[in-house]
Amino acid sequence: MLRSFLLTITLCLIAFPAFAIWDEDGLEDALPIYETERERLAWEGREHLMPGQDRLSDPPPMGPIRNVAEWEPCTGVIIRYPLGIPYSLVRDLDDDLTVHVVVSSGYQSSAQSNLTSNGVDMSKVEFLVRSNDSWWTRDYGPWYVFDGAGDVAIIDHTYNRPYRPNDNLIPIYFANQQGIPVHSHDMYHTGGNYMTDGHHFSSSTELVYNEAWSEHGMNEAAVDQLMFDYYGVDNYMVLDYIESGGIHHIDTWAKFMDEETVIVKDVWTSHGTYNTLNQRATLLSSLPSSTGRNYRVYRIYCYSTSSGPASYTNSLINNDRIYMPTFGNSGYDNAAIALYEEAAPGYEVLGYSGSWYSDDALHCRAKNAHDVGMLRVEHAPYRDYEYQEAPVPITAVVDDRSETGVSSVTLHYRFDTSPWMSEPMVNVGGDNYEFVFPAPTGPRDVITQVSYYIHAEDNSGRAEGMPRSEPAAWYTFDMGYPTDVETPAAGPVKLNANYPNPFNPKTTFSFELEYADQVLLQVFDATGRLVRTLIDGECIAGRTEVEWSGTDDQGRELSSGVYLYRLRAAGIQYSRPAVLTK
Repeated sequence: MLRSFLLTITLCLIAFPAFAIWDEDGLEDALPIYETERERLAWEGREHLMPGQDRLSDPPPMGPIRNVAEWEPCTGVIIRYPLGIPYSLVRDLDDDLTVHVVVSSGYQSSAQSNLTSNGVDMSKVEFLVRSNDSWWTRDYGPWYVFDGAGDVAIIDHTYNRPYRPNDNLIPIYFANQQGIPVHSHDMYHTGGNYMTDGHHFSSSTELVYNEAWSEHGMNEAAVDQLMFDYYGVDNYMVLDYIESGGIHHIDTWAKFMDEETVIVKDVWTSHGTYNTLNQRATLLSSLPSSTGRNYRVYRIYCYSTSSGPASYTNSLINNDRIYMPTFGNSGYDNAAIALYEEAAPGYEVLGYSGSWYSDDALHCRAKNAHDVGMLRVEHAPYRDYEYQEAPVPITAVVDDRSETGVSSVTLHYRFDTSPWMSEPMVNVGGDNYEFVFPAPTGPRDVITQVSYYIHAEDNSGRAEGMPRSEPAAWYTFDMGYPTDVETPAAGPVKLNANYPNPFNPKTTFSFELEYADQVLLQVFDATGRLVRTLIDGECIAGRTEVEWSGTDDQGRELSSGVYLYRLRAAGIQYSRPAVLTK
């Protein structure tokens, strides 16, 4: 199987020759993205001596598991020396982050000297002195998860470059240095071909399936099971390639900005990927995200450079900043920055020139180190401008990983264009918080537009909210009296309030259809995770009732908290909360 992989690499090298790239200090002619003949020959006949070749897969963490998204709170960033990124970027990264520098012992002195002379704050630098092969820390670096006990762990995939065995071991060394448990598995993967939203939804291209089959004999179901076991991924969205060649990493043409927002590459009409990219963008915009709302897709125009389309999607999100590659054309570069600012209001977007290529740029060469004591706010919003009958509950999960205690959870809101107001959200058990909007005070035939965002703080001084860039961004929905306004533009469907609510041990959901239709009725927890599918099929016209006893699809009893039940019918989605108390 290893030979088949090498044959694939060789064919790729013939079709896509490696560009010569030197590091920032001119110390080495860096390795290309693909493994080279030189690397293969260096280990030929000595594969049994390659570091880490005798390791076996570890048991996965205790479930349920949640994989951490790129935009979640970070304390650092992992890069490699000799550098594949410009010093200007390193100087900006050290503003509020620890810069973890992977460096071999032979280069440590040069790293210390050159980082210092280029203005890097060395008090923010932490060296991981280990043998390494390349600067693709995104591809071989650690992936963070929280296990079923709420404790952080690192997942170490097998890097899909077998003749770079030193890189393959870096996540283990990093986890040991940071005192974080690590779980390794032997399935090939690569960080540039993986995006997750932190809510059990993840995406890759079919490279993950193809390599798992060719190298391990794993079918798609086995891959999906491994992704669930180690990463907690319930919905693994694996997409076809956009072109016949290249490295097929998803970060070369798409990027998750948050749970509901994706940026997709756009190119000139004569480019070979033009039609395929349009198809992928249309597909993504038609799919529901983990919040139940369809993805918002932004297209970023990637003009022609000497190596192909500018890789603007290959950017790094770290805390409140977005670091984006630039390509020397101020008009296109500024337009790309403006697009990011539109897609992610409230973030500071910074551009950096470097030795970037269409299959490789800034994202490929930097990997987030997440805050193990993070404060996380999870919230599944209503659809923008979707009509909700008062009273309307707003629910959130506030997870305090510092274990210092949550000091406040506040809902900031306004009605129409009124001044912003704020009210505390009430703890309704565990990590669950709720605020209920009462009926509006204006005329009964007027729909009120509600805007809101959530802000939470813990006793360690951490503060987070939803949307994450609040108060620069907020959610919006329409609210009115239950008896005054027919559900607008929603088709002949009515979703009723469940009864009883709150409930224990069971409740009844009901809805009414004017015509027989295909129906999907599902229950999600407050994080947006699907826990139970109650109906997936055609229902008759008239009233339908279904009972739910507070269990998931496997029959396991769920804990107390706020759940959302969602009805899809007549092309529209409706949501209501249900509170389980025990």
